[in-house]
Amino acid sequence: MWILTEAPRGSNYYEAQSTTGNKALISDSCETVIYARSQGADGYRIVAQRGRETFFMGPTPVRGVEVDMNAQMLEVVRQLGAVALG
Repeated sequence: MWILTEAPRGSNYYEAQSTTGNKALISDSCETVIYARSQGADGYRIVAQRGRETFFMGPTPVRGVEVDMNAQMLEVVRQLGAVALG
């Protein structure tokens, strides 16, 4: 089962300037975490991280183009059928 939660301040998945509200998807059956990662001036990407391995999900961001990462995260949530914890 996938669970949508907010990454705690100070964790590897927390970013002070996050446009996604620091949402993270965690699984109770594997060690994978899905979250939005800042790419500097290039914006954000949604990534899946398992241990020290990082996998980019979706297209590469275009420099200078604003993208609603919150909507993209919610689409991943919908596709995985995640449960939201608030």
